Order: sequence, then C-alpha cells, then structure tokens
Amino acid sequence: DGSDWTVSEDWEVTSGLTNDILLTTTETSETMVSLMERFANEPVFLEVVKAITQTKSNAPLKERKKARHQASQYMVEEGKLWRLRGGTTVRARSRVECTTREEAKELARIQHAEGGHWGRDAIKIALTDRIYSPRLDESIMTAI
Repeated sequence: DGSDWTVSEDWEVTSGLTNDILLTTTETSETMVSLMERFANEPVFLEVVKAITQTKSNAPLKERKKARHQASQYMVEEGKLWRLRGGTTVRARSRVECTTREEAKELARIQHAEGGHWGRDAIKIALTDRIYSPRLDESIMTAI
C-alpha cells in the first residue's frame, strides 16, 4: 500500500540536478558607480540605477517602495543595465541592453553600413531587438 515511503522523489533528485531558483546575487558598488558614470547624461537610466541601489538601502519604506516600482522593469547583470520586456510588444524580447544616446548613434551607424541602406525603420527594427535607448529615432536619424 506504499506506507513505507512518504514522498516520491522527483527525477531531478535522482539525476543529481538541483534547482537554485532562489539564488540571488548582488552587484558590487563599483559596478553601480560605473553605471552611474556611464548614464550621467541619461536621466531615465540614472534614475533607475539609483532606484536599484536604493531598494537595498535603509531608506524609509515609502522611498524603497517607489524605488522598487521604478526598478521593476530593469536589472543589472554582468556590469550592464538591462530592460526587461515581456510580451507587451509584437516583437517581444526577454531583455535588451540599455545604451546611451551616443552608443545608440554608433550602433545605428554600424547597422546602417552592415545591414544595407534600407532606411530608418529597418535600422530601428534591428536595434530594438538588442538595445533600449531614449530617443532612439533621433539617434538613428542623426547617424544616417
């Protein structure tokens, strides 16, 4: 009747796999400082980086909740700021790298040269699959 066992172990346990879904890592303060320097001229991203650092601070609860809300669509990994994107757009991507306007201009120039001279829309489609930048249209038009 099965009374000699209590719970059937899943196949993960017997094969040696472990699920570390609760593993969290923290970014170093040097990483956050370098991101603040990188996005010094980008108020949107600077605010997000500050919000990410403030969620882990000893600030009052109201300020931490506001910071958590601002940072909910972003994450820091491998020294880069990433914007998390769900299935809210037609061309949904799990995450895209946040770049400054200057970096976006350079990437637009490269895309225009390598991808052919198809115009602004083709460049924008190619770039939005990889990056997120404020005023991307303006950066593309300046680059081409």
